[in-house]
Amino acid sequence: MEHINKNYDAIIVGGGPSGCSCAHELIKADKKILIIDKSTFPRHKPCAGGITIKALKHLPINIDHLVEHTAKKMKFNFGGKKQINLSHDNGSCVMVIRDKFDEYFFNKTIEMGVDFKKINKIKEITILGESILIKVDDAVYETKYLIGADGANSTVRKITSNLDYKNPVYAYEGIVEKKNEKQVTEFIFNKSGYAWIFPKDEHYNVGIGNLISKKSTKKLSKKDLYEFVHQHFKTDSIKNITAFPIGTEGENYKTANNIFLVGDAAGFAESLLGEGIYNAIVSGKYAARAIVESELKGQEASQIYNKFLESFTSELKLYKKGATILYGYPLISYWMMRFGLGKKFMNGYSTGKTLSEIMGKTNAYLS
Repeated sequence: MEHINKNYDAIIVGGGPSGCSCAHELIKADKKILIIDKSTFPRHKPCAGGITIKALKHLPINIDHLVEHTAKKMKFNFGGKKQINLSHDNGSCVMVIRDKFDEYFFNKTIEMGVDFKKINKIKEITILGESILIKVDDAVYETKYLIGADGANSTVRKITSNLDYKNPVYAYEGIVEKKNEKQVTEFIFNKSGYAWIFPKDEHYNVGIGNLISKKSTKKLSKKDLYEFVHQHFKTDSIKNITAFPIGTEGENYKTANNIFLVGDAAGFAESLLGEGIYNAIVSGKYAARAIVESELKGQEASQIYNKFLESFTSELKLYKKGATILYGYPLISYWMMRFGLGKKFMNGYSTGKTLSEIMGKTNAYLS
């Protein structure tokens, strides 16, 4: 019989922002935590690397030394025909190199006393009464709580949940070296999807993606990224091209059996601009709080997390409504942004507001 390790109150699959956010909150409550991941850190993580002001409010570490650019000026291009420029002294988000950010967040998490084990494969997850058995490689762990923070291709989701990405969305990104351009943070929108240009110290992170998951949506390719870069930078030189899925479609997710999906694993990236880091940090934080609160109140942790999800997923649905307008009717969106809505969004994002708060609503969980 295999030895069963019973040393951990909770096991987190994935050492990215959602997993580390969850671990930080649990370790503060004196829980014994193990993070397992297929990678060690640093590791390459495809991501534009923009962290919004509202995300910084929930981030349990200071990352000032990692910031390479602050988006105080932004350009929005609609259908290739109209554009507007917006600005705010605070900036709407900060730009980091995602690999460096993840490594720093992970290392600070381990410093707090969280254990880590690199694995090759999760073979099996079994619910056994009030316990969960996780079989990985040649080891078996037993824990009360399991958190799936393993990204858009989540193994935990595939094994334990009926949540399925029916029409997954994808993006391509790469790096274009800086020359003498004075390029600000830019988004380009059309009916086929969107593109971005995010300035860093020595390069631009550039990418294209689809955020509306429809079978009729044009599938993107590496060729589309080259065409976009050639049009905007007059060069065909792109480094580190990567294709990756974006974890959307999580607005109907509910948890059960003390297994919690967080971040992209649950499909919590928003559909308007593709932001995932904020939702990863917040969902990881509240999964942990649900666990801690359940033991204080004697209430099931799944019920507490699902209560949070009611507010959280209502925000995702609001983003999806906005995305339907933005990508379906880019010129109408331009005029809406031109006459007041753009300034309202820029001011809201730059002061750390959520979309619902920008629209005049309150959301105690997400503030």
